[in-house]
This record gives sequence, structure tokens and C-alpha cells, in this order.
Amino acid sequence: MEEEEVSMLGGGDYEMPLLEGEEFFKDFENMENEFIFEDTTEVVDDDGELGSDEEDEDEDASYIQTPDLYPETPEEKIKWQEQIRMIHLRSHLNQLTEKVKHHQYLTEKTREELKQCRGTISQLESEKRQNLGEIQTMEAEKNVSAQSRLKAQHERLTQQLEDEKVVEKLILERLDKEEYELAKVEVERGKFLLAEDDLVKKEQQLSKEKTTLALRRLRKEERKARQAEKNIKANERSYNEALKARETMHMKRLEDAKKSKDKHQNFLKETLDKLKQRQEEENIRYKENMQKKMDMLLKLKSDIAANRENLKALHARDMARGTEKKRREEEIRRKIVEEGGNPDEIRLIQQRLDTFEKQKLDFEARQKEKHAEIMQKVLIEEERMKQKRKQQPHLWSDPQREKSKIVGPTKKKPLKIFQEYTAMTGFDLDSSLMDSLDVTNENDLDEDEREVSVRKEPNDQKKEIIVKESPRVEEKSSDSSDQDTDEETNVDLAKPEFEGLWDRHKPYKVPKEIETSPLKIPGASKMDKEILNKVLEKHKAGIVVKQVAAGREFTGCPFYSKPDVIHFKDFDVGKTYKKKVILTNVSYTVNYCKYLDITERLKDFITIEFDPPGQMSAGLTCEMLVTFKPMINEDLEGEVKFLSQTGPFSIPIKLTTKKCDLSVDISTVQFGTTVIGETLKKTITLTNKGALGTNFEFFKVTGMKGRAITTADTTSLGRLTTADSARPISPDSMDEDKTKKEGTISNIKKDVAETKKVSNENLTKAGTEIKTGTDSQIGGTAAPGGQIQDLVQVAGIEEIRQETQEGLEHRHDMEAHEEGDSPYLAVSEMDDYGTFDGMKVGPLSSGQIGPFSTFKLDIIWQPTVPGKVDSEFLITFSDPLSERISLLALGNAIDVPVWVKRQTVDLKICMFDRLYQDTLVVNNRATTALRLKFEVCKELKNHLELLPKTGYIQAQSQFSAQLKFLPRHSLFEEAGKYFDKETGVLEAPLIIRVADQTTPVPFTVQAVVTNSDMEFDVKEIDFGCCTIYESVKTTIKLSNKSILPQEFGFVDLPEYVEVQPNDGFGTLLPLETIELEVIFSPKKSKEYDFELNCKSLINREFKIQCKGTGVHPPLELSHQVIHFAATSLYDVSTASLHVVNSHTSMNEFTHPVPRIGKGEIAPVGPTSFEFVVPKDAPFTISPSVGTIEPGKKCRITLRFAPKLDENTIKQEAVRMATRMLEIQAEKEYKEALKREKEAQEAAAQKAGRKGGGAKTPAAKGKSGGPATGATLTIAGPKPVTQPDPDSISKDSAAYAASIGSLLRQFKGKFNSFVIPCYVASGTCGNPGETKYSIHNTLYLEVHCPIVKPPVVVISDHGRTTLNFSDISLGQNIIRSITIQNISDKIVELKASNLDTNGPFLILNALRMLPPDASHTMLVSFTPTGGRVFQEELQISSGTANLHLTLCGKGVSPLVSLNIPESGILDMGAVLGNEYIEKTFKMQNTSSLSIDYSIHLESISLLRHFHLQDLPAFVKRDKKIKFFVGTQNNNGQNVFDLVPSAGTIPPGGTAEITVTFAPDHPSDHYSDGVKVELFGKEESHSFQLKGIAKKNIMYVAGGDPLAPNIESLAERATVHIEEEESKPTLETYLFMLKSIAKENEYVPGTREILIGCVRTMAISQKKEAPAGKQKNGEFQFENLQQITQKGFSIDPQKGMVEAGVHKVCTVTWTPPAGYDPNKPMEASVILTLKGDISEQVRIMLRAMVVSE
Repeated sequence: MEEEEVSMLGGGDYEMPLLEGEEFFKDFENMENEFIFEDTTEVVDDDGELGSDEEDEDEDASYIQTPDLYPETPEEKIKWQEQIRMIHLRSHLNQLTEKVKHHQYLTEKTREELKQCRGTISQLESEKRQNLGEIQTMEAEKNVSAQSRLKAQHERLTQQLEDEKVVEKLILERLDKEEYELAKVEVERGKFLLAEDDLVKKEQQLSKEKTTLALRRLRKEERKARQAEKNIKANERSYNEALKARETMHMKRLEDAKKSKDKHQNFLKETLDKLKQRQEEENIRYKENMQKKMDMLLKLKSDIAANRENLKALHARDMARGTEKKRREEEIRRKIVEEGGNPDEIRLIQQRLDTFEKQKLDFEARQKEKHAEIMQKVLIEEERMKQKRKQQPHLWSDPQREKSKIVGPTKKKPLKIFQEYTAMTGFDLDSSLMDSLDVTNENDLDEDEREVSVRKEPNDQKKEIIVKESPRVEEKSSDSSDQDTDEETNVDLAKPEFEGLWDRHKPYKVPKEIETSPLKIPGASKMDKEILNKVLEKHKAGIVVKQVAAGREFTGCPFYSKPDVIHFKDFDVGKTYKKKVILTNVSYTVNYCKYLDITERLKDFITIEFDPPGQMSAGLTCEMLVTFKPMINEDLEGEVKFLSQTGPFSIPIKLTTKKCDLSVDISTVQFGTTVIGETLKKTITLTNKGALGTNFEFFKVTGMKGRAITTADTTSLGRLTTADSARPISPDSMDEDKTKKEGTISNIKKDVAETKKVSNENLTKAGTEIKTGTDSQIGGTAAPGGQIQDLVQVAGIEEIRQETQEGLEHRHDMEAHEEGDSPYLAVSEMDDYGTFDGMKVGPLSSGQIGPFSTFKLDIIWQPTVPGKVDSEFLITFSDPLSERISLLALGNAIDVPVWVKRQTVDLKICMFDRLYQDTLVVNNRATTALRLKFEVCKELKNHLELLPKTGYIQAQSQFSAQLKFLPRHSLFEEAGKYFDKETGVLEAPLIIRVADQTTPVPFTVQAVVTNSDMEFDVKEIDFGCCTIYESVKTTIKLSNKSILPQEFGFVDLPEYVEVQPNDGFGTLLPLETIELEVIFSPKKSKEYDFELNCKSLINREFKIQCKGTGVHPPLELSHQVIHFAATSLYDVSTASLHVVNSHTSMNEFTHPVPRIGKGEIAPVGPTSFEFVVPKDAPFTISPSVGTIEPGKKCRITLRFAPKLDENTIKQEAVRMATRMLEIQAEKEYKEALKREKEAQEAAAQKAGRKGGGAKTPAAKGKSGGPATGATLTIAGPKPVTQPDPDSISKDSAAYAASIGSLLRQFKGKFNSFVIPCYVASGTCGNPGETKYSIHNTLYLEVHCPIVKPPVVVISDHGRTTLNFSDISLGQNIIRSITIQNISDKIVELKASNLDTNGPFLILNALRMLPPDASHTMLVSFTPTGGRVFQEELQISSGTANLHLTLCGKGVSPLVSLNIPESGILDMGAVLGNEYIEKTFKMQNTSSLSIDYSIHLESISLLRHFHLQDLPAFVKRDKKIKFFVGTQNNNGQNVFDLVPSAGTIPPGGTAEITVTFAPDHPSDHYSDGVKVELFGKEESHSFQLKGIAKKNIMYVAGGDPLAPNIESLAERATVHIEEEESKPTLETYLFMLKSIAKENEYVPGTREILIGCVRTMAISQKKEAPAGKQKNGEFQFENLQQITQKGFSIDPQKGMVEAGVHKVCTVTWTPPAGYDPNKPMEASVILTLKGDISEQVRIMLRAMVVSE
């Protein structure tokens, strides 16, 4: 009970460690810190359901009668902190209890083990005693063999006894430990006894508090429940009121709808007629269009056929021409070979000439096209200018208008006119006033003359530009780092053939600063001039204005220039350079740009061509052409100044000359230590990174005579040196060509050779062109086709070759030309000083280094004196701006007579335990023979040896010694410091001691030592069990531990083992690890144990121990590998094999028997198998489980049906959906952008209209400016969210479309699967339950190639299922499915046969399908039964089949009628010649639309046939099969149903109105109704009945007195006497039956129905109260007579409302003395009062029947 309470408190959720006594209570404080509660919190009311204590005091008093049991004050309640403490304490007590139980269990268990151990010991001791007795007995009998056996048994028992005693000791120790732990835990448990008692009391108190809390909550819930009931009742009342109001409104709407229907019926009919007529016209038009399309397609087909023939002929002609061309080429090639020429070279030259001619023709054609375009633009521009001149004549000067503006000096009007003209034009004052008010000689010229002058001036300027322009120079001499280099090279400044309107435009010229007033108004007064000057000053002051847009003021440079700095780099004097600068308006709104000036010092060299573009919107650009023609050779800087609306700005301009940037790769040359007499050479690289070449001189400074080292003097022309000015050919073009062709010298040489072979005249021409190269470049005339440039390149290469060949001779000639003024020293003089310390300059000591080139300079040292050498070298340059470069050469020379040619003997990489040899050559420069002794350091004596160890070297000769190196593995320990263990590098110092010489000759032996080990990752391979029909493969890794490549091979392999790849042979690269596959293929069932032997090229062996077991399974497969044919996606391929049970005998001597190794032979009998196919495999195996009898076999079928992966399909669907969403978002974005632009334009036009329509075009441009620069609010297309792949179902259109897309993209795939076949003896069970041996498992390998299908379905999003859905029986539905050929071959389509008795039928034939063509196939479906039909149609395309699923459901139409279950629709009673209407509903409960029709039997064609049958009252069979009863005498139908035909949608209803209109009184009106669906099937039939009365009051419910068939014969008139002519009463019979029981009779009852007809007569309505029909009355008379016979009627009289039946109950109880064998008869008169009063007779007949 306590544990249950703790679990209720949540004690089970807290896990805490067991604490020892005091530690547990100390830890309570830490527990409380984890829970933060307020002391005032007493009751937790999370849901707010608890009320305050004040409002529940009364309820507490009424429900709680014993308040003493509960805490009275809040302080006595248990707080949450205490509850937490209780929970932890209970959890701790429970853990202690569990621990006590656990240790008790362990103690008892250990005691039991001790008991068993002691019993075993006692048993062994008894056996030992018994054994001793037997030994003594056998010793007495002298039985030696038995003695040995018994002694061995005695020893065994002794050993067991000792072991058991050891175990007993261990158990005793464990028992003591467990008892100690148990006692310890019990003591710990005892510490909490008092705490546990206190805890129990508190838990009880807490339970009582929770009970009180529950009761309080219960009362509150009851109170709220009562309140909720009241609310529900109020809601119901309001709902009922709203429902009544809604019904009233609904009735009103129905009446309105009926009126509206009647009103619009005629309009609807007219509309339908018009629609029908329009549809007929559309059909006629459609047929005409289809006929036209058919004619067009036929014509297109014939044209295609004709074009194919033409294409074939053209193709044949081209082939013939190509063959002829090849034949001619072969003949030419053969002739050239016979003549001794190179046909490939000539062919290459001819190809280049042909290419050049072709390019030339293409260029001429493009030039003609451009000429035509220019002419067209010229004509368009002239026409536009004419229209503009007509529309805006004020833009052109008119002499008459100008004269009208000139006013005499006496008038003061000119100022006003000037202001009006200025306001009207809106141009810049500085330009517009000069053009309009200055009276110059141009006003007197005619318009034609002005045009001629304007045309002439640009042409002259253009010619001047062409003369100054040199595209070749401009391309290379401008700044190569600028971004606009490509743009400059693409500028074509050649003179066009036609002059455009741009030539007529007068270029803008920079206005000169005028000190006086810029305006000269003839005849103006002094006051007018002052006013005009003030206006101009005010205008100039207002030129710079602040630009504010969107509340922000623009600051900074208003225009951005590209490039930022106009930099002309590395220019040459006399050449012309051009650079185009693009200015971009980066201000907020419209701005202007005006060129002001350029730096004064640059005006002589810089020309600015800038045409002000006028006002520019934000973001627009304009161009400026800067032409630079340098006259002096020095650096310049300046700026180009502009003025904008927001202030002035400038563009920096820099002009830099060519400079030298010289450096060397090293500044100190180290020669190291060498022996006297050796020659060493070091090379340094001199690099020029600048664009200016210079002469250099390389000489030695140390030990040189005193001399003045100066540079060449500069000339008066800028900073050009004498050497530069003396050069006959400018090296700039040469340097440019060299830099441009850098890295491709070999290709240039080939081109030079080819050019020489073509013609020697080209070289001569090249020489003349080179001589005049400078003049041609300055003049700007370029050779056609770029030939001069190529020849200059050729000449440049020849000059470089000649210069390198001449060497120093050319430089000496230059020095001789300068005579004594040259600062250079002769080479011979330098050699004299270089011999002092042995260091000297190489053969190349001076020369010319070109721009961006390098030179190799050599320093040679041949020491003759021992000691250290420190020499300084200097490189000087002719360029005065280049500093001298100083070099320092260091070396140490030693004097040894014996020296070694190779100071370091490099043995490369060596392996351990391999011998390596080399020859050491020793030289002797002495004149006497010397004795040599070779010494090896003691650390390497076991590894290194020099033979002979001692020898004599002759004078001035050589001595060869043999060096042997055999590294052993002890090198690691013995070599010491000479060997690096990590890298394997050995550096061994060796010494050659020379007799009578103190200094030995040292040299070093270097080698990298590595091992020759190869290592396997495994030491042993266990192949396990393998059947004799399969192979087992395992992968091993072979690692090369050496840093040398090693060749390996597996040798002496058994026949059942194979190593791949390359049959186990190969080469391992250094430190490489490769994977090898070892294949084990046992031939018989036995145990295999063998070794794999791997040998290296140095004959080292590495072995692996292998073992395996051969298994002969009871079953075998006819094929181990199944190769499926290449199967397309969603196609099916099949393959088959057999599982054979050939195990019929267990005789292992006659044939191999099934067994595992050398184990037991498998039993002969039925053997089971089971194939386990992976889940992701695209094929199935059938049967997968089976049993085979001995000597039998089972056929296994594999069905391969590849499909696409579902995840791949969903990803493709997501990609397609995302793409569609992106396209839609882009479309919406463009539409929104267009709408916004239109709205902005409309707003701008509206603002323009508000500002006034009489403005000039300039004013309109100003007003429209802000609209153009307005920002768009749409940032871009809205982001697209990818759909969730899980939301795409397999039945969706996106899923099917993604399959079609993936089928088109599919490239093919190949999969291979290994399927296990488990084998077990005996019969099989369910799949997965076969008890098999894993060693007998067979494996089947299946290869599954998947290819792209040739044909796919493109209709219905690519679905291959043609679902006709629900179709009514007998209906014929035609659907189409379109197939497309997605392969690159023509396929022939064939279809499989469908069920001839089935509902599916193909309506059109299949045909040949070309690539990318499609074919539409028509399929019809006619269901023959109410079930689901499905067939598979295969469309064969030769290599694959397309599987189509045809399905549909034949549905029997289901209609339900809301008529009584009896099948009779009673229309009630009506007066003759009146009618009554009733309605019933037909509901379509099927899933398709239904066409119905209603037929009456009275108008059926079979009516007369059924009337020939005997009536029902004559035949014994009382069942009525023909419901036609009394009919109208006037020939009209008694019953009518509207509508009699129509269509009911699925789940819909149709309301049928039944009209009953009799023409004479009768009680037998009846007719049969049949409901037919789709005009074929009869669905329902029922009967219509009605009664026609003469008067409104009638009686119903009696038994028939006459047949229910009315005779149509006329009744004969009988003359009756007056006394007999009294009216007879109409009689109704009612029979009653009383049931007789043992001692009593059960009264019989019968109901009499008295009805009142709801009449349509006006007289009845007048007599009735307003709004009501007249009611009838009835009364039974003479009831005393029938009362005596036991009859009683209730009620006896009453009133009947119109259209209602009144029920009167007749009860009969047999009176006393009644004879039950005789019926009781009585009659009563019933008086009916309605429109007339009448009486009828009610006959009552009663009888007694048994139960």
C-alpha cells in the first residue's frame, strides 16, 4: 500500500543514489535548492478551477462534517517543499528495501552454492576411499593394468577434490562478503525506521488533503455544469427561433424563384435556340477548317517527299564533288612528292591562302551590308529631320525670324522679348544666347551653304584623326592595365563610304574665356546691357544647386568616370594615343555635364573631344575622347575639369614615360670551397621589368685600376640618351611584338620558315617595310590585311638571332664608334685584373637588355692561390635613371695535390642486404707518385668498404678505387650520427690519407637506405565453407614498406586458388598499398589447407596460411548466372533455370555424394529450397520455396520488371514543380513591372497635363525627368518554396509527369545481384521457416541491364493506365492514348491481342513510328456486366514492350424511389372532373449520371395483350400482375407523371409530379408505372391508385362486395313504380373476427375510415370560412340494435376536415349465449353531411375464430 502511494506521488520518476544515514539528511538542502517554491503556496490551481476559500466556506460546512480530521489552518497543511522531501525519502527507503532484498537473495544463493559444493566434496571423498580400496585389492591380485587405470582415476579424483576445495574457499569468502553487505544494509535500513513512521503519517495526512481538494473541485464542477445546462437551453431557444425565421424566408424565396422561373422561361428558350444555331454554324466552320488542314497536310506530305528526293540528289552530288576533290588533292600531292617538294607544307600554305581569301570575301560582304545599313539609317535620319523641322521650326535658324527679333536701339522691348525667348527655349544661357542673339555672318548665309560648311568641317577633322591614328601603336602603347583596352582597340576610325547625318552636326568647341560681356546686342542701351549682365550673373550664381531626392541631399562627385584616372603609360614622343572615357551620372536625378578646362601645362599635348549630351537622367552615360600626342619625354600630371548642376568635378590625368626597372636574382654568389686548379661557374639573372630598354656593362671592381664610371650623356630632346637616339629602328614595336609573342618563339620560327619557302620577295619587302616602319607608324597608313605587322615580327626575330650570334663584336664596334668618350673598359683589360684572384666575368659582359626581358650573366672562378676570395662586381647602365647594381662573390681555395673529382658519391636509394658498388676516381696533380690509404669510419666498417685499402697513384694521373656498400639491418644501431632513422638518409664521411701530407682528402658517400619488405594485412585466411559450384572471394591488402617500387608475383598456386588482378603479378609503387582478390573455388568436398606464396623480384618470399572447406550441396542449379536481356524501364523480361536434386544414392565410392567437407552424407529423400530476394531487387523468383524429390528437378522463373526509384521520381517532381513556380513568379513579376511602369507613365502624363500643354519640348523633358528616374517598388520575383516530396502521391499528375521526364533523361543502368538459395533436407514449410544449413547454401548471380524505353506515353501526363472509370452497362465509351517514339530509330508498333469476348476494343491500326513522332490510339469500352474489367495491352516496338493497363467498371444504375414499401402510391380521393397532385423523388445512388424514362402501363403497346388475360378475381392466383384499372371515359390519361424523362447526376435527385385527374366517380382507378434506365433496363415498377367521388364525404376501408373491375357496358334502364323508386342506400361491408380462447373471447376490432374530399369547387370555397375548406360531419344512427349484438362504435359522430380521414373503431365482443358456429350480422345507418347530406349502410359481420 505504501509503494502504491509513493507511485501516485511520482516517486518512481526520481532516481537518486543511496546515501548513508547522515549524508542523506545533509543532502536534503541541496535537493530543496533544485525546486523554487514560495512559502505561501499551499494549493496548486493550475487550471483556475478552484475558487477562493471565502466562497466555498458554506459548501465545506455542508459536505465536511468532521473538520477535526483535516488541518484547520494553512500552517498545518503540508507544503510543497515537504512533499518533495517526502518523495525523496520514500524513494530512498524503497531503494534501501530493494537493496536489502537483493543482498538477501545473493546470500541465500551463495549458501546454496556452498551446500552443493560441500556435497560434491563429500561425494568425491567417498569415491576416493572406494578407489583406494579397489587399488589395494588389485595390488593384492597383482593386476598391473587395472592398477594403472585405478591410479589414474585416483589422481583425477584427487585433482577434482582439490579444485572443489578451492571453489569452496572462494564461495566461503563470497558468502562472508555478502553477509557483511547484508548486515551493513540492514543497519542502514534501521536508521530510517523512525523517519519511515513519520513518513507514513504524513502520507496519510497528504491523502486526506487531496480528498478535500477533490471534493471542492467536484462541487465547483457541478455548479458550472448547472450553469452550462442553462446556457444550452438558451442557445436551443435562440436556435429554434432562428430556424423558424429561416424557414419563413425560405418559403418566400421559393415563391420568388417560381415566379422568376415562369418569367424567364421564354427568354431561356430563345437563348437555347440561338446557342443551337451558333453551335451548328461552329460545326460547319470546324468541318471546313479540318478539310483545309487535311489538304494542307497532304500537300505538306507531298512536299516533304519531294524535298527528300532533292536532298538525296544534293547529297549524292556533294559526295561526288568531295570524292573528286580528294582525287585531285591526291594527284597534286603525288606530283609534289615526285618533284621533291613537301606536300604538307604546300597544302598548309594553300589552306592559309584560301582562308585569307575567304575572310577577305566575308569582310567585303559584311562591308556591303554595313554600307546598306548606313544608307538606310541616313534615309531614315533625313526623313526624321524633315519631320522635326516641320514640327519644331524654332530649332533651325530662319533669316526672316532672326530679322524680326532685331529691334532698333530706341525701343526698350528687346529685354522683354529676350526674357520670353529664354523662358520658351529653356536652353543654357551661355550657348542659346550666343546662337540666337549674336548677329554674325552666318545669319546671312543660306541654309544650303551652312549645311555644306557643316559637312566639310567634320570630314576634315576625321581625316586629321585618321592621319594621327595608328591602331597598332594605340593597342600597345596605351596603359595595358586599364580596363578599356579592348574598347579602344575595337574603335574603327576609318573613313566611311557614305556620309551620315552625324557629319552634318557641328562639333562642340571649347569656348575661349572672354573678359568682356559675352553678349552683344546691337542697338541696346546701357541700361539694357546692365540688366542683361545682372541676369547673367544671377544665372551663373544659380548654376550650382543642391540636388534633393526622396528627402536626401546628394553629396560627392556627380559623375563617375571609367577609367578613374586617364593614364597614358609608356608613351613614345611623336606618336598619337587615344583613350575613350565614359562618364556616368551617379546623382539622384537629372544632371548636366559641361567641359570647362584642362590643366594649363597639358594643353599643348592633350586634346579633348566632348559633345555635351544635355540633360542626363540618373544612370545614363556619355563618352569623351582624349587624344594625347607627346612632344617631350617626361612625366606629367593634371586634371580635366567639368561643371555639373551640383558643382564642379575633375578627372585626374597621368602621363608617364618609359622607364627601366632592373634587378638581379641574387646579390651574393657563394662558390664554397674548391681546390686550386678547378674551374667553377655561377650564373646570375639580370631582369628588366620596365618598358624601356638600356645598355648594360658587367665588370669586376675588385683589383681594377682607377677609372671614372659614368653614364651616357643626355641629349637636348627631353631625356633621350645618345644610344637611344642613335638607334636606326625604334625598338618599341620590336619589344611589343616580342612581349606579345613571348613563350611562342618556336611557333614564330615555323611561320618564318614557311614564309621564306613561299616567296623570297616577301623578305625583301619586309626589309623595306622595316626601314620605313617609323614613318608608316607616324603617318598612320596601314598595310592591307596586316601583312606588314607579320613581316615586322619576322624581321625582329631575325635581328634577335643575328644579335645573339654576333655577341660581343657588335658591342666593341659601338665602343669604337664612340672612341675615347666611352666609359667602358676593354675586355682584355678586365681579364688582366681578373686573373689576380681567379674570378672574372663570363664571355657576355655587356649588351642591350630590352623591355620586359632577362639576361644571363656568368661569373667564372678558377683559383690559383689558396685562401679565401672576396670579389665585388658591378653592373652599370646607360639609362641615367637606373642605379648601379653591386654583386659580391665569395669562395675558398685550398691547395691539395690529391683530389677527388666527385666530392660526394651519391648511391641514390639502396635496400638492406643488397650489395651496391661504385668507382671512386682520385686525381694527382703532383709530379711524384703518392701512396694512398682509404679509411672508413669505424661505425660503418660492417657496411661500407673501399678496395683496395692502400694504393699508389702515379704522378699527374688517376687512380680508381672500388666502393662497396652492403647495408645491413644493424645499420640502425651501428651508424650512429651518420644515419637518420626517420628518413633513412646515410651520410658517411670517408678519408683518403696521402703519405707525407698532413691534410687528408675528405669525401662523402650519400645514400638513402630502405627496406625491401612487403606486408599483408592478414596472416591467415579462412575461406570457410564453399560449395563446389561457387567461389569464395576475399580481399587482402599488400603494402610496400620500401620507398622503391617492387615487383611481385604469386607463384606455385594450387588449381583451386586464383589471385586477381593480373593473375597475382604486378608492381608496387613506393609505400603503396593495393587490394588483391583471392578466389577459392573448391573442386570437391573436403578440407583444404594451403599456403599463398608471394615472391618479390629480389627473391624474397611472403606467405599467408589459408584454409577452407569444400561443400557438395544436396541440390544444384542448372545455371549459376542469369543474364537478362537489356530491358527497358517498365517492361518485363523473364528467364528460367532448374533446381536439380541428383542425390539418389549414399554410396560415396561410386560417385561424389553431398556432404560438408568430410562430414556426414546428406540423406536421400525430398530436399527443400528457398530463394531469398532483396527488397530492392527489380525482379521476382517464382516459386521461391519448394521441395524436390530425388532424381527430379523444379523449374524456377525469374521475372525482371525494372522501375524508377520512388525517391528519384519525387525529387524530379519537386524540381519540375519548382521550375513551374519560378516561371510563374517570373511572369507575375514582369506583369507587375509592366503595370507599375504603365502607372508611372500615366502619372507622369497626368502631371504634364496639369502643368500645362503649351510647353516646349525642352520643358516637357524637364518635367518628365523625375518620372524616368523614379525607383520601382518591386524588388524582383517572389521567392519560390519547394513543395514537400512526401506530399506528392503516386496518383497525382506531377508524379506521372516526373516519370515521363525521367524516362526521356534515362541513360541506362546495370545492376548485379547475388541471391542465396537455402537448402534443407525434408519438406518445406512457410517461407522463412525452413530449417536449413548455411553451409549448403547455393548462390545465384543475376545481371540486370536496364535501358531507355523506345516509346513512351505522352497523354494524360504519361500515365500508362487508361481508366474508363464507372460506365453504365451497355454504354460505349471511346478514349485515346498517345504514344511517342523517343529513340533515334524508326520503330514498328505491334499490339497484343485483347480478349475477343471482353469489353475492350482497339479502333485504329498501328503504324511505323519515326523518331520523335507520335501516334494516337483509340480504345473503346463497352461493359457487359456490373463488375470491374481489366486487361493488359502490350505495344511491341521490336526491342521492348510498352505495357498499358486498360480498366473500367461496369456499373448497374441504381435509383431509389421514396414511395411506400408496398409499391402502391395512393393518390387519395378527389371529386370527379377535378385533379390532385403529389410528388415523389428519384435519387441516383450510383457513381455516374443516369438517363431515365417513366412509362405508364395504360399507354403501353402491350396493354391490349394483357387485357386478354382473365381477371384476378376469376383466377385462383390472386396476385395482380397488370395494374391497369378504371380509365377515363374521355380518352385522357387518369394519371400523368412530369417529367417523364431526364438525367440524374451522381448522388442527385429528381422530383416527379404525379397528377390524378378522373372524369367520373369510381373506386378502382389504377395504373402501373415502370421506370427504365438508359432506355433499356427496367429499374422500378409500382402502382398508382386513386378514388373519384361524387360528393365530398365518403367511407373507405370496407371489404369488397363486387369485383374491382368496372364494366364498360351500358346499364339497361328499368322502369320502376313510384313506391319502389325510393333511393337505395349504398352499402359497405366490414367483417370482424373474435379469437376464442379457453375461457374467454378476445374482442374483434375494425376501423371505418370516413373521409372528406378537398374540393376545388368555387361554391364549396364560398361557403367555407376564409382560407379554409369546408369540413364534413358524420353520425351513426340506430346504434341500440347493434349494441345488443355486442357491437360498439367509437366515436359515434364527429367532424372531418377536408383532405383528412377520420377513424371510427368498431369493436365486437360475443354476447352471452352466442353460438360460435354462426356469424353475427348487423347493420347501422351512417349519415354523412358535406356538400349534401346522404346516408350509407354499414354492414357488420362478425365471427369467432380459433387462435
